[in-house]
Amino acid sequence: MARAEKVREVEGQVKYRGLREWLDQVDRMGELLRIHGAHWDREMGSITQLLTERSKGTAPAILFDEVPGYPKGFRTLYGQFSTMKRVALTLGLPLEYERKSDIVKSYHERMQNLKLMKPRFVSTGPILDHVLEGDDVDVLKFPVPIHHELDTARYLGTADCVITKDPDADWYNLGAYRCQVYDGKTIGCQITEGKHGRIHRDKYFERGQSMKVAVVCGQDPLLYMLSASPLPEGISELEFAGGIRGEPMEVVKGPYTGFPIPADAEIVVEGEAVPGNVRPEGPFGEWMGYISDDVVPRPYINVKTVLYRDDPILTCAPQHKPVDETGLLKGIAGAAEVWKALEACGLPEILGVWNHEAGPATRFTVIQIRQRYPGHSRNVLHVASSCAAGAYNGKWTVVVDEDIDCSDLEQVLWAMCTRFDPITDIDIIQKAWSSGRDPVVLPGNFNNRILVDACISYDRKLRGKFPRVVEVSAELRAKLKAKFEKILASV
Repeated sequence: MARAEKVREVEGQVKYRGLREWLDQVDRMGELLRIHGAHWDREMGSITQLLTERSKGTAPAILFDEVPGYPKGFRTLYGQFSTMKRVALTLGLPLEYERKSDIVKSYHERMQNLKLMKPRFVSTGPILDHVLEGDDVDVLKFPVPIHHELDTARYLGTADCVITKDPDADWYNLGAYRCQVYDGKTIGCQITEGKHGRIHRDKYFERGQSMKVAVVCGQDPLLYMLSASPLPEGISELEFAGGIRGEPMEVVKGPYTGFPIPADAEIVVEGEAVPGNVRPEGPFGEWMGYISDDVVPRPYINVKTVLYRDDPILTCAPQHKPVDETGLLKGIAGAAEVWKALEACGLPEILGVWNHEAGPATRFTVIQIRQRYPGHSRNVLHVASSCAAGAYNGKWTVVVDEDIDCSDLEQVLWAMCTRFDPITDIDIIQKAWSSGRDPVVLPGNFNNRILVDACISYDRKLRGKFPRVVEVSAELRAKLKAKFEKILASV
């Protein structure tokens, strides 16, 4: 069974700077696939889905070039985070683990001593190779895809970082929000209620003010990963990325917004959203695995400038039926934040947290603990499901004992089938935070969720009255592996 404490350390952790160095490393790892000639109209997104849906965590990152109707070198990148190794590479963590949830443990431990670093402004960078203003502005200069077969519009922003500024503080937030293209000078920006970018926009609009925005559509994968992570209010993803790097992120001043824009970004669109200016937005294939058909009027962005570097790469992440190319991205980042929240509430002996990829994201969260007191498991369930990282669109929250690997779904199901009573070990939360992405969303954007206590009853555990597990002990394992080294080398 699972042993929660051990993380295998690997020598020679990979370092990179910017998307292009990241791609070089991924290529050397044998995880980059280049495809020439795929069309922007549904072909690139569909190819990605076909390569990802049954890959079991082995799908490549896909770089599309020679897109019909566009110059060679104007590329798109899909599937950045389809494997554990690429997530680990992005975070500067060891590339190999005994259990999937150990990468969350490593990331959580990294965050414990993380020191935020403000970005460093530089006078120039590759993103300023080309600056389009006025009549020259055209976001369709790039091979912006129609991602899914049932989508009706092209989407510039999927694997993006939308930069907004709090009107009441010197705080820039980066969020991954989808951006539909209406024409070369107008794009949408769908932001769910409660997300930091939405709170910023609501503040501006409540005061009758326009909001400036910069949409980064090709960037260091670390920034994209953080933009999709539930970081606390007031913490900029740029500063967090600097802390992970151990050095400040280099940024240039946006010519229209004045915002800090990553100097090595690929494509950036600057503009403004004006109160009262709305257009119908959607439909789009979303992360729940369904076509999100909540087509309603939403604020849009008037594009003022377009910045891009030579041979730009448009990063894309169209979600589809799980497991998709963003399951690990959202799951690992969210699990680390859940772990942080549990410990911040003083809950002891948290041994692992995992968001199962088929969930997707935070819809099936499992926490592994070593019980220390009556009610410990229930404390964990309620905090994990209600903290910022676990609250949005959750569905199942499960807690298991220390002998269950929380990232191994077969072990979790075994615990749910043998240590869980459907009357006494279940709690329900009603009217929780949801959104139109949920196909069974309740009126008002609420949902209900289930909390499952799949731990051995604490009193029976304490008294040793629960049946013993059929298992090979650690001592016998070691003895057999030494005697039959070749046969049991991978066990």
